[in-house]
Amino acid sequence: MTKYYQVKQSNFLWKQGAIISDGRSCNNGYAPIEDIWDTTPVNQGEYISRHIVEHPDNEEYFTRVYPDTIAGKLFKTKDQLTAMYSKSFNPSQKEL
Repeated sequence: MTKYYQVKQSNFLWKQGAIISDGRSCNNGYAPIEDIWDTTPVNQGEYISRHIVEHPDNEEYFTRVYPDTIAGKLFKTKDQLTAMYSKSFNPSQKEL
């Protein structure tokens, strides 16, 4: 399963807001899904290892996001996506 994270603070590789993924062939690490967030043209092929991105000590730099396949290709945090699913699929609502 592909994991996604959002960059919370601009850094030497990517600007704040970048979505990075482990789904590409990047030597067991995370790379951006688009190059629009690159801070410099020499970023091509650069990545940050899973060990760094997924470590709890780095929560101030990266937050896990999930693709929103209901509305299109948007990315949301776990809490945002859970709230959206709860509103969209509320079992107490009757089907029309």
